[in-house]
Amino acid sequence: MMFLSNGTIGLSLVALAAAIRTVSADGLFTDPLMFSYEPYDSGNTKTLLVSYRDDSAHENVVNYTKKMKGDGRQVKEKNHTLKKAHKLQRAAGSSEDKQAKSDKDRRLRWLQEDQAIMAGFSVLELETDDLKAEIAALSAIEGVTAVEEDSMMHIMSMEYDQKLRGGGGVAEHIREIQDAISATADELPEEDVEAQHGRRLAEETPYGINMVNASHVWPETPLANIKICVVDTGYDLGHVDLPTDGVQGYNQYNQLWSNDGNSHGTHCAGTIGAIGGNDIGVTSVNPDPSKFTFYIGKGLSDSGSGSNAGVMAAVQACVDNGAKVISMSLGGGGYSSITNAQYEDIYDQDVLIVAAAGNSGNSALSYPASYPSVVSVASLTSSGTRSSFSQYNDQVEISGPGSAVKSTVPGNNYDTYSGTSMACPHVAGVAALLWSHFPECKNNQIRNAMIYSAVESGSAGWDAYYGWGRVNAGNAYELLKQGCEFAGGPYSDPLHDLALGGKDQVPSPPTPAPTPAPPCPSAQERFEVQIITDNYPGETTWTLTDKCDASIGEMMSGGPYSTSSTPYSDMSACANDGQYEFKINDSFGDGVCCAYGQGSYEVKFGTEVKASGGEFGSSETKIFGTCGPTTPPPSPSPTTPPPSPSPTTPP
Repeated sequence: MMFLSNGTIGLSLVALAAAIRTVSADGLFTDPLMFSYEPYDSGNTKTLLVSYRDDSAHENVVNYTKKMKGDGRQVKEKNHTLKKAHKLQRAAGSSEDKQAKSDKDRRLRWLQEDQAIMAGFSVLELETDDLKAEIAALSAIEGVTAVEEDSMMHIMSMEYDQKLRGGGGVAEHIREIQDAISATADELPEEDVEAQHGRRLAEETPYGINMVNASHVWPETPLANIKICVVDTGYDLGHVDLPTDGVQGYNQYNQLWSNDGNSHGTHCAGTIGAIGGNDIGVTSVNPDPSKFTFYIGKGLSDSGSGSNAGVMAAVQACVDNGAKVISMSLGGGGYSSITNAQYEDIYDQDVLIVAAAGNSGNSALSYPASYPSVVSVASLTSSGTRSSFSQYNDQVEISGPGSAVKSTVPGNNYDTYSGTSMACPHVAGVAALLWSHFPECKNNQIRNAMIYSAVESGSAGWDAYYGWGRVNAGNAYELLKQGCEFAGGPYSDPLHDLALGGKDQVPSPPTPAPTPAPPCPSAQERFEVQIITDNYPGETTWTLTDKCDASIGEMMSGGPYSTSSTPYSDMSACANDGQYEFKINDSFGDGVCCAYGQGSYEVKFGTEVKASGGEFGSSETKIFGTCGPTTPPPSPSPTTPPPSPSPTTPP
């Protein structure tokens, strides 16, 4: 996540250039304004997750910890019992050994066997010099089915998540920031655009709120007050632009949920539910605080990091306090069989968990987003294209705005951050907004309705970069009006059997064969305009104008586009051969090739190529053909002079 400004959307070109200049040799951000976190430090204490198959096995674990205490050792045990026993599963496509070797943190773990039963798990905090020996001893306890070393979790910070493909990647992200600033500025009065640092006195609508079409649902009356939980670094309780009534939370790390010493959690909460219509700050996906309730789980410390066990404890507190939607803009570590089983158990309780896909800009799986029972959210720029940092893989399910998003931060202020952390609360907020109007639906039906109604962003159907497309609250609302089963499919128990995640969450609809255009009359042909977009398709537009017949004028137009590096084709009606003007525009002024991608254009009349190219500045115009000979008006018939009058004979 990138820190851009203190209370304003304005970011000068000087500041942008400075951000680019402060990239280190290995491509990591080194700007002092870059938002960061401190790794969670548990000192000499180690944390282990120990799953058991039944109550008797849990009693065996408790007795083992009592023996440790009797030997003078320091140990704490906290138990969590699932609503229903679940099967432990290895990471898909790999053995436990392979998974352990592939994890960045190389966590130690032991799994009795694939499909072993987990009725609950204990979280053990102990001091040890030999973690392997501790795991071996615990695994020997009768009824213990898995033992895992706890892992670190952190906010989805772009500083942490490796590099943005070197200096070029940073420059690309700077362009995304510029695009977002322009998108927001277009909606603001001039005096707001010129406002400087500090509090804003006029309310803004961040570009992402319009992009997810939340306002379509606002006039409708909800049927239920949905509780939304934000598991993050906390919440600035008392912020003038955030709800305070009824907000409760879960404390952890010896810190209060109501204090956000980081700002990340407050920013995410603001996207979900900043107060609208109060003439200050920003609005949100859910602008009316009387129509929903926040619950805050302190899953991460003020440093921006924490532990998987800490996140799981905060998530469980959300569920225990009635949350229906849980937003988690965090990740870390690798796959955990125990954590996967807990999220399955929560899904079976009709709760929907939404998480950030990750900011490494690669195809790695990030957790918790990549668990099947969790919705993985990719990030989009203000033009609707994939954010340069957004991870792509088989578990990416849906997309939301995440580049340069304006929201609330502590101290009654506002800032602009970037990351899949920012995309996640857009989707979580939409899910809660929809569920409040259709409370009879199950979590899987709300989830699928968002997929079926998503705006196509990449390839037809699902792709790894955008999932099933951009979330659209208005589309999903209209779909759900037809009924929960119509919109999201039937449901069955257990609900987690329907949670496959990503590309497998819903079946791909069949792609209909294109209908061929009928042949044109003799001496006429159709124009076909073919565009291959560059990395910034939202900048490209074009027109085709008839220069011979003023009554026709502009006969075709296209763009802006939504998907980068993608071919688009438009076909005209039948037209006469004549003189035409093709004009293509790029709003950034760098054409469609070759600084940021390999875009191109081609204009055909029938099978004949009339214009082509791709390298230009702000625009390029091609005129081709002629209007043909002009038929002169008919010559007037010669005028026969009137007959001369006969001479008059004098009398």
